Amino acid sequence: SMKRAVILFAGILVFAVSEPSALQTASKSSPAHQKSARKTESRQSPVVRHVIVISVDGLMPESYTAPDSHGLKVPTLRALAEHGAASAGVRGVMPSVTYASHSTIVTGVNPLTHGIIANTVFDPEGKRDGEWFWYAEELRVPTLWDAARQKGLRTALINWPVTMGAQANFLVPEFWRGFGADGANLLRAISTPGLLAAVEKHFPGNAAGLTPPSARDESLSDIAVHVIETGRVNLLLLHIAEVDHWQHETGPWSQRAVAAIENADLQIGRVIEAAKTAGTWDQTVMVVVSDHGFARHSHVLRPGVLLRQKGLVTMDEKTPTKIIAWKAQALSSGGSAYIYLKDPADVETQRAVRELFLGLAGKAGSGIARVLTAEQVAVMGGDAAAFLAIEAADDFGFAGGVTGELITNAATPGLHGFPPDRKEMDSSLLFFGATISPGKIENARLIDIGPTIARLLGLRLERAEGRALELPGKPSLRPAN
Repeated sequence: SMKRAVILFAGILVFAVSEPSALQTASKSSPAHQKSARKTESRQSPVVRHVIVISVDGLMPESYTAPDSHGLKVPTLRALAEHGAASAGVRGVMPSVTYASHSTIVTGVNPLTHGIIANTVFDPEGKRDGEWFWYAEELRVPTLWDAARQKGLRTALINWPVTMGAQANFLVPEFWRGFGADGANLLRAISTPGLLAAVEKHFPGNAAGLTPPSARDESLSDIAVHVIETGRVNLLLLHIAEVDHWQHETGPWSQRAVAAIENADLQIGRVIEAAKTAGTWDQTVMVVVSDHGFARHSHVLRPGVLLRQKGLVTMDEKTPTKIIAWKAQALSSGGSAYIYLKDPADVETQRAVRELFLGLAGKAGSGIARVLTAEQVAVMGGDAAAFLAIEAADDFGFAGGVTGELITNAATPGLHGFPPDRKEMDSSLLFFGATISPGKIENARLIDIGPTIARLLGLRLERAEGRALELPGKPSLRPAN
């Protein structure tokens, strides 16, 4: 309700402007002083004992930098942006899709390094039934929850991509294979034993909102509230995705998308209230992130059809939809696609693929804006195993499949997945908490978020390629007990 929103806003505001009395002022005047401060920090307890990360899938920075321009009622995001540290746009990864991006957030490395190079697994012969990168064991580098666990901290992973099988105190992974009752049973089986039953008791009706493949933001937030109030976790990662869903279905800033953003705002507020109820809010940093931005399109191109027409994909004559041989295939991610060669040393196929896509790039109506070489892809942190990548032209997106029409009308208006140098793919980032002062976060990259969170909790991401961001902040120490 509006009354609740006003109360919540006021509560955030009071917390934001009050100065914790136990904080000490750390000198930044010289390297010697800084070194001394680091030694002191190692002997003292950090103020930040809890970090809550809420990923609002597809949330664009304008949601908090210019909410009035879209008529948004988002009191929590407004308060976090005004009284915390806010980025006007975070540079993402190649490609700008959910699973690659979320894996970067928790590892501090690019997809090239962590191995989650798209949402879906490359499946050139269509034998894996649309499998996604669901399993934590597919991550090639340590994560924030790994680092936290090694230090004895308690962790919770709620609907976070690429966490099935992850080692955490509380786990509800994002995963689907069955639907309806079967999917719900499977979700309970792969989640922390007893957790979803306890949440259902706390919030009757919760289970109805968790049916795969899509879960309601409110139901996922129920889990986070329950865990925060009862589990005393140090690191909680929550992924909610209704904003992404409605921006795909009805377009960015559509009425349904705006309603989803406002609901996400409400859920963030509920999580904050849970931390207050648990008595941990004064030692908590809240991080609101997103994985990518959004663009509009009205046409879809299937790169696989081009490859088939070129003779690089061979179909079964008796079963025209079955692939029996291939020399080159595509992995589409909406705004971009990787092109792979079965034999990377096949010079003839290299030439054919290069000529095919370079001949179309930039031509009106071709659907292809540019071609990226393997070297360019690697510089962007994308998959080095790809022979090349192609970027969709304005008003176009890419889709999978090697049969049917080459170009069709888009079934839905919203998409992402472009290379990270497309500004509209920038994601969101807000930090708010006891050690954070109001201000701007400059030049943030998705690879910097993990190292920043690690520093707040006194952890280290050993393989991080990003850097810990310089957040506008208050002193982060208090006297040792």
